[in-house]
Amino acid sequence: MEEYKKKFIEFLLKTGALQVFEDSTKDRSLKSKRLSSWFVNIGDFNDGESSGALADFYADTIINSGIDVNILYGIPDKMVGFASPVAIAMARKGKNVGWCFSRKDEKTHGEATNLAPADRAKKLLVGRIPKEDQSICQIDDVFTAGDAKYLANKFLTSIGRFYLPSLVIGVDRQEVAIDSKDAIKEYEEKTKTKVFSIVNATEIYTFLKEQKLVSERSLERLSNYLRVYGTDSARKFIRENVGKLEQKIIQRDRSVIPACDVSTIEEFEELVKQTADVEGIGGYKVGFELGYGYGIPKVVDTARKHTDKPIIFDHQKAGTDIPDTGKNFARTMKKAGVENIILFPQAGPETQRAWIYHALDNGLNIIAGGPMTHAAYKQSEGGYLSDEGVFNMIRIAARAGISNFVAPGTKLDDFKKVIEIVKEEGIENPVFYAPGFVAQGGNITDAGKVAGNYWHAIVGRDIYQAEDKKAAAIELTSQL
Repeated sequence: MEEYKKKFIEFLLKTGALQVFEDSTKDRSLKSKRLSSWFVNIGDFNDGESSGALADFYADTIINSGIDVNILYGIPDKMVGFASPVAIAMARKGKNVGWCFSRKDEKTHGEATNLAPADRAKKLLVGRIPKEDQSICQIDDVFTAGDAKYLANKFLTSIGRFYLPSLVIGVDRQEVAIDSKDAIKEYEEKTKTKVFSIVNATEIYTFLKEQKLVSERSLERLSNYLRVYGTDSARKFIRENVGKLEQKIIQRDRSVIPACDVSTIEEFEELVKQTADVEGIGGYKVGFELGYGYGIPKVVDTARKHTDKPIIFDHQKAGTDIPDTGKNFARTMKKAGVENIILFPQAGPETQRAWIYHALDNGLNIIAGGPMTHAAYKQSEGGYLSDEGVFNMIRIAARAGISNFVAPGTKLDDFKKVIEIVKEEGIENPVFYAPGFVAQGGNITDAGKVAGNYWHAIVGRDIYQAEDKKAAAIELTSQL
């Protein structure tokens, strides 16, 4: 890492402009409405000393970009007053360039009187007026959706024939936009303007870790944030330098998981008691009827009288609310003693990312779903949800590093599609949880041929309604 980048991160920490939070209660809400475990506020630099230091860092970045520019343009509103100090800093470093910014109102007097259309820039800019074919470097603080950058680009190209080869920002958070796209990459492709940052998120992570400037918990939260919200490059960095998510829920490679959709706590306890010592039973899936009727902590405590096998809570269907409620859901699950949850995030990608992030932040294991077992679910079957959207739930989870997935045992073509997507996203040794057997028509043996080495059959009525539940469990596990 270049020395000026290290000094910039130190400068951000010293001034309090960079904060990495150990406690989720201190997380900051971004312009995108995401709750972030780390925050940078360059807008705090509003005095001579801090502005001068910041201008030096921008100057180093512009010079080190290798792109020759003639004029600096401060993007409204925050950077209109910053182009000048950056130009001064560049002059001190041996590179003299002009600077300009937009007028709030078009100039109609003095040199702007009776100008030809080709000289329109003189009416609209303050500072050095760029000449035709000169190169303009735009400067701004951060890059979120890029709205102000697109407006600036459109404005500059409308007032003259200028080259816009570069845009320099302070910190690249390396996040995808709400629409799942890499906002900076898309901006570069659309405008042919290259974006440079003084530092980016992974450089900040690296420096904080190497210098031991924050706690391990703060670093863990930052890495989880980038796993979920990061661009391809950020997520690749986390996988290679922090590690892949290790979320092994069931200790066996294959098992049967009873879906405990019974109505009373006594029925649940009897079901667990009869099946807990069956070798092929991997865990228990608990739904809303028991959870809401008796309280999740009581359900967990009841199971723990007879087994230490995993309890998986299926909210039917968690992840269909607004992004903010993901934090409350994850906190509630952790408090209740639940370690494993199923998400079917049908409310869209931003809700999905938020619920996954907050689940990881609370130490929960995630099983992500997309296609379901019943008829008329996807639009191609007469349902509400687009086929692409259903499978994108799987794709986004896999991109966040999730390795446990629900796949429908009744629809083997959909099961195969889930496997294909997961492998495309680089998940090694994914684990599949398949519902829909026996009562819904799915066949355990047929699904096993599709699933591969690591999968678990979720079976409900054919175990909990059986007169001899242990015998039913033994018979079903023999089909794996």
